[in-house]
Amino acid sequence: MVKQVVFLVMAAMAMGACSTEQNVMEQVRMSDVVNSGCISSFSATESRPEYYKAEKEKPTQMSVSVDAKGVAHFEVAGLQANCAVNGFQPQVYSQDGEIRIVLIPLGDSTIEADCMCNYNVSFKLSNLTTDGYHLAVYLSDFAGKYDSTQPLYEGKASFLPNKSIEIELK
Repeated sequence: MVKQVVFLVMAAMAMGACSTEQNVMEQVRMSDVVNSGCISSFSATESRPEYYKAEKEKPTQMSVSVDAKGVAHFEVAGLQANCAVNGFQPQVYSQDGEIRIVLIPLGDSTIEADCMCNYNVSFKLSNLTTDGYHLAVYLSDFAGKYDSTQPLYEGKASFLPNKSIEIELK
């Protein structure tokens, strides 16, 4: 009888420990992805040279605002790609205090137009902790492949409730 009680108490403690660990280890989740489509376009052959140069030199901006519930709202503005691109699909990977965001162009990789477009994409990340993360953002090809030595951004980021950060992407 004593052995059964001890076993039941230990089983209950083990289950409690597992459920606590599961809450801590929950994966960062992405939701509410919104693509703008082409916001503005410019062409090396059809735009005025000074306008083309000014557009090409504009940096891509990423703003992150965290609401009171700890959900981070990401907006990437001014992503430049060929006009044949239909938008971008972000993917998120998280593990061991690192968040990797990969921006994947959508469309037919065999089509290329004689112009460039500026695109915006926004999304939310949830299940974030207030601990700092190593954040890396990459631009991939249509197949989702990217060069890990060429991030658009790489650095430390903390997602604190009711705070915002602005990041300039390369």
